[in-house]
Amino acid sequence: MEDVNIAGALADLYTLQERDQELDKIKEQQELLPPELIEAREKWAELSARLGQLKERYLTLQREYKQNDLEIKDLTAKRKQAEDEQMQSSSVREQTQFENRIQQLSTRIDELTELTMPILEEMENLAEQIQALEAEMAEMKPELDALEAKNAERVAQLEAEYQEKLAKREEMAASIPKNLLREYQAIRRARKGVGVALVYAKGGVYRCSACSVQLPTHVAQRVYQGQQVVRCPSCGRLLWKGPEQPSS
Repeated sequence: MEDVNIAGALADLYTLQERDQELDKIKEQQELLPPELIEAREKWAELSARLGQLKERYLTLQREYKQNDLEIKDLTAKRKQAEDEQMQSSSVREQTQFENRIQQLSTRIDELTELTMPILEEMENLAEQIQALEAEMAEMKPELDALEAKNAERVAQLEAEYQEKLAKREEMAASIPKNLLREYQAIRRARKGVGVALVYAKGGVYRCSACSVQLPTHVAQRVYQGQQVVRCPSCGRLLWKGPEQPSS
């Protein structure tokens, strides 16, 4: 980076990082849902899941009922046919055979009818529960829609603020050497949003403000000289000495 004011570029980069962190916070705020919306969504999801379970159970019972009903109708038709044939029969043997057949069919019809009654009762109960849930969800829907609309408006306002600040950020970034900017962005992505760290002195010891590791003296000296880009030997972040302190 010949003919580049490293100290000035790092100062600009640190300011750019502050802008980037502001943008990060806006994105976090966009994703942070209001508690009342979270609660409403959870309740809606719970009601929807419950409604789905009830409808699934109702359809299962409905299929079972239809199957039984078809079998009852089929058996009833066969019994009617057997009764007609019995009436036309002339021999005692045939009469007895038809009587046994009719009895078997009647027994099976009674069994299916007995099985079908609890199914009908449960279907009626489920239909009432489904109707009650649908009414509850219909009553809740306008409130949920209002919360969603309010949150969408909030997110849109934040997005407008984000885009405005992003434009200023890009304008600022254009003045920073491209190689240094790319290096900073790569580090920032890898290091939780912090690509540039200040060096601070405490008790005669120099440390990286990002990872708090003690810096070797020669590393700190290079940072304060401000003539080259220096990275923290521990976390790899770019190091900056910070703004010039006014002389007393």
